[in-house]
Amino acid sequence: MLKKILIGVILITFIAAAWTLTARINKVDQNPGIEVIMDGEAYTELKSLEPELDLQQLKESGVTGLAIYQQRLEDFVERGALKRIEALDIILGGEQLKAELAAGRIEISELENSALFAVFSDSLWQQINKLAPELKADYAARTIKTGTYNFLYFPSWHKNLEDINLGYNESQFKEAKANDLKIAFRSNNKLNALSALKNNLELLKADYLIFDGEEVTGYPDRLDQTAALMQEHNLIFGNVEAFIAAQAGAEKLAKLNDFQLLRTHSMQQEEVEKADNQEIINRYLLSVRERNVKILYHKPYLKGDQLKEKNLTLLGELTSSLKKEGYLPGSAETAPYFSNSGWDVLLILLGVTAAGILLLNYFTAFKYEKLMILLLPTAAVAGFLFLSSGREILLRQITALGSAVIFPSLAVIVFLLEKKQGGENLEGGLKLAFLFFNFTAAVLTALVGGILVSAVLNSSEFIFKINDFRGVKVAFLMPLIIISLYYLFQPGSKDLRHKIPQLLESVIKVKHIILAGGLALIAVIYIGRTGNFPLLPVPAWELTIRSLLEKILYVRPRFKEFLIGHPLFIFSLYLSVQKRKELYFYPLLMLASVGVITIVNTFSHLHTPVLISLLRTFHAYWLSFAVAAVFILIYKFFTNLYKKYYLVGVK
Repeated sequence: MLKKILIGVILITFIAAAWTLTARINKVDQNPGIEVIMDGEAYTELKSLEPELDLQQLKESGVTGLAIYQQRLEDFVERGALKRIEALDIILGGEQLKAELAAGRIEISELENSALFAVFSDSLWQQINKLAPELKADYAARTIKTGTYNFLYFPSWHKNLEDINLGYNESQFKEAKANDLKIAFRSNNKLNALSALKNNLELLKADYLIFDGEEVTGYPDRLDQTAALMQEHNLIFGNVEAFIAAQAGAEKLAKLNDFQLLRTHSMQQEEVEKADNQEIINRYLLSVRERNVKILYHKPYLKGDQLKEKNLTLLGELTSSLKKEGYLPGSAETAPYFSNSGWDVLLILLGVTAAGILLLNYFTAFKYEKLMILLLPTAAVAGFLFLSSGREILLRQITALGSAVIFPSLAVIVFLLEKKQGGENLEGGLKLAFLFFNFTAAVLTALVGGILVSAVLNSSEFIFKINDFRGVKVAFLMPLIIISLYYLFQPGSKDLRHKIPQLLESVIKVKHIILAGGLALIAVIYIGRTGNFPLLPVPAWELTIRSLLEKILYVRPRFKEFLIGHPLFIFSLYLSVQKRKELYFYPLLMLASVGVITIVNTFSHLHTPVLISLLRTFHAYWLSFAVAAVFILIYKFFTNLYKKYYLVGVK
């Protein structure tokens, strides 16, 4: 009776959880707008190599915006808009210049520890004048206008002041506006970056703010001012994906700016030069399709021949590919903040708790049903206390981790390790029906866990990775530990107290050591390849296969599911109950468990659209039957050889 009640609670929770995901699908996942932003500095370099190229041509090929950098004093010196004036320059400039500078309280003898810069750009002079009060207050800097030149003077100079932000590239800005391109401003966090940002935004009227460097402007203690500026100027935060550039302060700024952000992806210049058109397009499409990226920050080819044609062709093909998949270049929109309610979280907590109680009962052979049912109200009270104390984020993370551990464990224990009537010695069609039912049921069980994980983390904080699903490694390891305990000790059996001493007294043979070494190697590879920042790199051959699968199936299934975990789960079901007691079955069991664990992990990637995760899971499901058939045929082939030659020889 208790088992039916628990399954009922889980199903009700699953239906409610799936319903809560529809808001995310409608508001975030199905937003088709994309921006293709050209890097401004790279554009300047490209134009120097191809003078006939202009922004109008780039726009016609698919560029929707231009990134303009906040520029430092050193940048303007390199461009020739500023020149440091030495004592000899003043002497050669004549008596009039000396007199004009003296009137501005600048003597040649004082230039040893100070710095005087001549300004050769009218637009830069206007930007400096607008910034003058802040420069004076922070660095005692002064502007001096003479009949000959305009000057910027620092009475106390040191090399660090080369990082002072003075303005932006106005010629780029004018060209972008003339071609009706959107403006993405690149702001750094050096010296006076915040005051420079404030002044520049009043002139630029930018659409997006994408930070330059390892910190966002205002980090660490003035982020509230940056957020206020963004809100005042209706700026959208171009949040660069963390694995591309982890920028300190980005998470806090996103919260302060009420999540008015667009995920941004870019390639390093070195990566661009090594890739061909299709590789770049595939990478961009993958980021848009599977990680909800809305800004493609593009750096052009800068090496080789025929750069103009090469870059225009790339952009044209990218735009065509985006449109073919239903995306709309030039119309990216932010999603309003949303989150499912605390009551939704409590309901999902009850579903996960019910699954946990069910799992515990398999370990106790359902001997303590009446006692365990009390865990449901206990979990409800604990969840309510978490919500009342303002610890909703922690409650969501705990519930998600519980689901990620419990449901894969249930899937393996219930549908693979539990003895089932009809699965012992069946052949032919009945055996196939047994394999199909139990494998499908295991996948659906893991899928329920994945949906609960996705639903309990269904808020902007997690979708935009401001807060993360905690315990990725634990979610991969704990199910294996739970499954191992169930398999090795058969909890609930009458002779359990005898099994543990027997296991401890077992003789360790060489084959056991080899087996343990193999398992250790598998564990290293398994854990090393998990998470957003895997310790082990992806080999080139795997990248090639991934690309091929994406072309054929649109969404690539995960290798750990359709090539390893799922086929071995089916193969494990195929083996008779007696053979599942053999020593070699344990490592097979561990590998067979990987697939259902990975299903839940797939849905913990909140930045991936829900429908993409479902499609990925489905592809892994049906493909695994073909791979499992190969495993079974190979097994039968070697089994027949063994019976034909080895056993005959023994007789």
